[in-house]
Amino acid sequence: MKLYPWLIKPYNNIIRKYQTKKAHHAILIKTQRGIGASLLIWFISKWLLCLKPIGIDSCNKCYGCKLMSSNNHPDWHNFTSEKNNMFNVDSVRRINKKIFEYAQQGGSKIIFLSDIEKLTESAINAFLKTLEEPPSKTWFFLINYKNLNLYSTLSSRCLIYRLFVPTEQNSLKWLANETTKKNRLHLIALRINQGSPLSAKKFINNDIWIDRINFYKNLYDSFKKKNLLKILPLLKEKNSTVKIDWICFLLFDAIKFNFNEKNNLTNFDQIELIQFLSYNYKNAILDASLRTWMHCKYRLLNISGINHELLLLEQLLRWEKILDCVLAT
Repeated sequence: MKLYPWLIKPYNNIIRKYQTKKAHHAILIKTQRGIGASLLIWFISKWLLCLKPIGIDSCNKCYGCKLMSSNNHPDWHNFTSEKNNMFNVDSVRRINKKIFEYAQQGGSKIIFLSDIEKLTESAINAFLKTLEEPPSKTWFFLINYKNLNLYSTLSSRCLIYRLFVPTEQNSLKWLANETTKKNRLHLIALRINQGSPLSAKKFINNDIWIDRINFYKNLYDSFKKKNLLKILPLLKEKNSTVKIDWICFLLFDAIKFNFNEKNNLTNFDQIELIQFLSYNYKNAILDASLRTWMHCKYRLLNISGINHELLLLEQLLRWEKILDCVLAT
């Protein structure tokens, strides 16, 4: 297992803080998914738990390194919640129990919370005291993927480290070595996934790439036949929110096309469909369409128990009304 190229500099910067005794006991990484933040924390933790580190690198030979490599180190506590489950006060009590135990290897103890969005408000309040007065040689690592300032009290007890996506050029270079698909597809996948190279790689190698092609083909056909309801079966089938993203990217591309920003298109393999939208609808109509789809996605994700099929049907009818049913042939 190796660090991704774009993580080497952040790793070096953080390790040097530990070497010079200037490291904060709690680091909160603000980033987006698909960059490898958890892997970065694992490598930093491995160095902290290494018995004989060599400069900024762990030795990979000592007992501590072997335990980390086997994911069996007793002083490495990776607290993750199952999908859709939250960290509550009881979860924090389990963390505190680990914190105040003596390190089994006699060195550091590491607490890793992989997504602070999973912390309930009561759990955060219970966790604050621990962050304020931690036992010696106890290090905390937390990740905030939403990058929102909803956890200001928690953030105030941590050192904030922002982990940005690599440059498009560096990501494309990495993807060229990681996939066998055409380089042209790499840029599309990268832009669809907000610059995340790991998500782009998964997207390229997954059937979802074929789903995207078929979805756009059916969407274009529904436009030409003046019947947007034709895409309802595809929308409700699976990955509804992902397909809403595809619609939003497409609408945004049409707006960019109207501003002559052709080099910055996301779906440049769908230029015919983008031109169709650009030529037939003004930016105000495209923008209104974009906003309604974003609101639809928000409702799907945040209203529990909502009927997805009815909501998507309502949205398609609303979209037809916005477009005023003036669909070109």
